[in-house]
Amino acid sequence: MPHSQRLTSKKIFIGDIHGQSGKLAALMTYLDPHDDAMLIFLGDLIDNQPGTHIDHLAVLSQVKAMVDSGRAICLMGNHEFNAVGWAMRHPVSGLPLRPHTANNNRQHRAFLDDVTENSPPHAAWIDWFKTLPLFIDFGDIRAIHACWDQAALAQLRPWLDEENRLKPESWQFAFDKQHELYGLLETVLKGPEMTLPEGYSFLDKTGIERRNIRVRWWLEGATTWRQVAQVQPEVADCIPDIPLTRAYPALTGTPVVVGHYTLAGEPAVLSQSVICVDYNAAKAQHPLIAWEYDSVSGDVASGRFIYAK
Repeated sequence: MPHSQRLTSKKIFIGDIHGQSGKLAALMTYLDPHDDAMLIFLGDLIDNQPGTHIDHLAVLSQVKAMVDSGRAICLMGNHEFNAVGWAMRHPVSGLPLRPHTANNNRQHRAFLDDVTENSPPHAAWIDWFKTLPLFIDFGDIRAIHACWDQAALAQLRPWLDEENRLKPESWQFAFDKQHELYGLLETVLKGPEMTLPEGYSFLDKTGIERRNIRVRWWLEGATTWRQVAQVQPEVADCIPDIPLTRAYPALTGTPVVVGHYTLAGEPAVLSQSVICVDYNAAKAQHPLIAWEYDSVSGDVASGRFIYAK
């Protein structure tokens, strides 16, 4: 069912699931099956470390069934995007679009094992991932996996179809670091970056040294590197608390809902225009978060967070 044909004022935005089928099932018990709310999944349905609590097929099957029924929309996350790149081969070189490095394999292995790599079910899920839109704009509320960057979205337009999905011919360029499409997709699916001043770096959660930081693009009035850096709390002290060399403009205007950022603490809106629903549900001790919004009120402050463990 085309997005424009399903008219409902209530929308429920659901954060990154990462194979946590039990948490998705728990969240669904909070929702009235007779409610006409549209569910919007923010992507990253897949990829986690192997465990008895991880069931990729259960998550994917449940979400796809809701999408097929017209009750839900599922956006593309960076993990679905990467899954396509892992499976697809370049039409000229024959190499995987996403390199099969040890680190990439470790991130993706549990999903590959669950679907049996290179099997018909694996191919079918990759085909479905290719149909996921990058973003959705309802007029009064918008959603994207990591960052609503108006300039990047405008530049992406030629590479997308009318449903905001990557065109089939776009994929061969999406993982080419020399192509403009790569940087645009990095921004909207992973978030904008800035390079730290000379001499500063930090280790990410996988132990890799990084000199670039993700930017808190929703933050108004940030004046230092540490304020604008979206990093894990344990490495915040590695970010210099010195003035920024250039300001990063915060998003204002029509609200946007995102996932991606593995936030911590009590869920709260990030600004008057940005709501995040990823509070690290990938980890066993953290809840799956959703945010309910009703366009009748048209007010971000009237929305509510829903938790499921």
